[in-house]
Amino acid sequence: MIPIRSIRLALLAPLIFFIHVAAFSQVNLIRDKLLNTDELLIVAHRAAHQNYPENSLEAIEEAIALGVDMVEIDVRVSSDGIVYLMHDQTIDRTTTGTGDIEKLSSSDLKNVRLLFKEVDSGIAIPTLEEALRLTKGRIMVDLDLKTDKIEEVMEVVREMDMLDEVLFFDSDWSILRKIKAAMPEAYLMPRLYKTNQIRKAYRKLDPVVVHIDPGFNTRETMQKASKYDVRTWINSLGELDKELQLNPNSSQKTELLENGASMVQTDLPELWVNYRNSGKTKSL
Repeated sequence: MIPIRSIRLALLAPLIFFIHVAAFSQVNLIRDKLLNTDELLIVAHRAAHQNYPENSLEAIEEAIALGVDMVEIDVRVSSDGIVYLMHDQTIDRTTTGTGDIEKLSSSDLKNVRLLFKEVDSGIAIPTLEEALRLTKGRIMVDLDLKTDKIEEVMEVVREMDMLDEVLFFDSDWSILRKIKAAMPEAYLMPRLYKTNQIRKAYRKLDPVVVHIDPGFNTRETMQKASKYDVRTWINSLGELDKELQLNPNSSQKTELLENGASMVQTDLPELWVNYRNSGKTKSL
C-alpha cells in the first residue's frame, strides 16, 4: 500500500515545479527587459516601505507583489563579516539598537528589531543572504554598496548563484572596478555627475546602467548613453515623490522621463508601476 504522504507529495510535485519555473521565468523576463529593451523599469527604493520597515524582507515581498522590476537594498557588513541590509552607518535611526553596524557583531544584532514609524516592528534586521533567498528567481536586485568590504558581499552573491540577478551600485568607481576584476560578468551601475563621464564609464567599467541626476537629465545625455548601449537610471525621490503623493497626476512624471531615462527609483512604487502599466510612457 502506498503511504498517503507519498501520494500527497506526488500530487504536489507538478504544482511545486510550476511555481519554481514561473518564478525563474519572471526574473528572466525582467533581466531580458533590462538588457535588451528600453522599456521603463521601476525600482523600489529600500524596497516598498510604506507599510513595512525599509530594507526589510516584508518590504521586499510587498515590492514583488506590487510588480516592480527591481528592489534597491543597502548593504553593510558586521564586524564578524555578515552582510546585513542597512542604509545608515549606525543602526540608531532604523532599529531599537544603537551603534555603528560595522563595529557590531551578528550576536550584538541578534535581538535588535527594525523600527517602523519609530515603533518597534518586531522584525529582525535581515541578512543579504535572507534577502536574496526571497528574491531569487522573482525579481532583480540593486545592491547599493554602503561598505568597502565587498569581498563579503560578492561571496554571498556567489554562494546564492545570483550574479545575473543583481546590479552593483556605487559612486566609488574603484569599488566597481574591483568587482569587475573579480566577477567580469557582473552588472554594474556607476554614479555619474556629468554627461561626458558616460564614455569614461563605458571604457573603465562597461556598465549595464549609469545613474544620472536631474542636473544633466538631457537629450544629449540620453544620446550619449544610447551610443554606448547603457541604460539611464534617475531618481523620483524626496520632493518629487512628495509632490506626486499629493498629486498623482502631476506632469512631473513625464517631465522626468521625456528625455529618455529608462529606469526610475522611487519611494512610491505602486504609483509608478500603475503609470508604467498605463502605457502612457510609450508616447514619450
